[in-house]
Amino acid sequence: MKRPRNQVAVRRKARAKGQSRLGASAVEFAVVANIMFIMIFACMEFARMNMVRNLAQDAAYFAARQAIVPGATKDDAVQEAELIMSSMLSNGYSVNVSDLDEESTDVTVTITVDLEKVALFTPKFLPKKKIDTVARIRTERYDHFYEQ
Repeated sequence: MKRPRNQVAVRRKARAKGQSRLGASAVEFAVVANIMFIMIFACMEFARMNMVRNLAQDAAYFAARQAIVPGATKDDAVQEAELIMSSMLSNGYSVNVSDLDEESTDVTVTITVDLEKVALFTPKFLPKKKIDTVARIRTERYDHFYEQ
């Protein structure tokens, strides 16, 4: 496809005057790259926070499962939650397990993750935010559990 003659003439005149568009690409990239990098880092941060949320949900669930059997203690549940949470995080979370005794009919495990200590960029935009996840399961300790 041929270019219109007037565009070719304009380019020839611009080149003759020493003007060129060699730097235009660099300037356009400098403008667009900032937005592109912000979008990439935001996607990475949201994906990481989703992984942290899923990890906290799994840790709460498996800790509650650990504590529902007869003879299990609160420390067993905390240890199970710590084991799962430590696979991705070294700090920035807390585990709370409801008190357990022979009369407990259910166990509740709450895991709270502090985004300010865990996230990379989120604290700048969402200060003082936390992810709370709760798992509540009936225990096998109460009377008539095995009766149908």
